[in-house]
Amino acid sequence: MHQFNNPWMNPMEGWEQPIEDLKMCENMQLARAYVPLQPYIGLFPLDEALRKGTLFPNLYIPYPIKSLE
Repeated sequence: MHQFNNPWMNPMEGWEQPIEDLKMCENMQLARAYVPLQPYIGLFPLDEALRKGTLFPNLYIPYPIKSLE
């Protein structure tokens, strides 16, 4: 069995975690996703969708073009 001498090569090194830390997290809510309703308003024609990077018009939000001045 190969032993890891370099800590960067062993992803599990230092993973030992005290039981008290795990008990503290058991009732904690870590993240919540917020996804607003997205009404279906049709589709772009395929050639336009390829240029814009999306098939759905309500998802197309281009970045503003800044001048180079």
